[in-house]
Amino acid sequence: MIRRVAEGLGVHPEALPGWIRALAARRKENAQLKRAHEVLRTASAFLARPDPAQVTALVDEHPHLRVEPVLRELNVPFSAYYRWRQVETEPCEPRRRDAELTCRIRQVHDESGGLYGSPRVHAIVKREGAHVGRKRVERVMRQAGLAGISPAGAGKNCTRRNPDADLGPDLLTRCNVTSPRTGRTGCGSPT
Repeated sequence: MIRRVAEGLGVHPEALPGWIRALAARRKENAQLKRAHEVLRTASAFLARPDPAQVTALVDEHPHLRVEPVLRELNVPFSAYYRWRQVETEPCEPRRRDAELTCRIRQVHDESGGLYGSPRVHAIVKREGAHVGRKRVERVMRQAGLAGISPAGAGKNCTRRNPDADLGPDLLTRCNVTSPRTGRTGCGSPT
């Protein structure tokens, strides 16, 4: 059968199986590209303004997809993507300084036993000679998940009743004293 088809096409019969294998490979690649296009199309719905972390995660999760078609589909410039990748490996100067400050702040916070909040940590770091603002210390501590302990009594609330709990017995029935003049039940000391 292959010989007849090859003769009909005017090619050598041994060339036809190679063409069939190449066609099967192209069909497989086409199916893979269609799946990739579907993934990218659904991903582009939540990546209206692409977040660098999400784009790099998408590329890392699907290594069988090439980077350029993914970026083209998401309308992300190649230079922006490669700049994001470079920042991951080589952080810029402010981020590097923040990382150093985070280490020092964490050390001061740990030395205080986790008691000191941003005002005290800022005072200590500034006393040591670091030129750093109060809000920067607050931001770095917030990003690192560090917080001081509030003073005792601050933020204490009264007990709140559970609306689902059963109510206790009515204690007014213990001293069932009804005033003949008012007709009201009262409870209190006779003195």
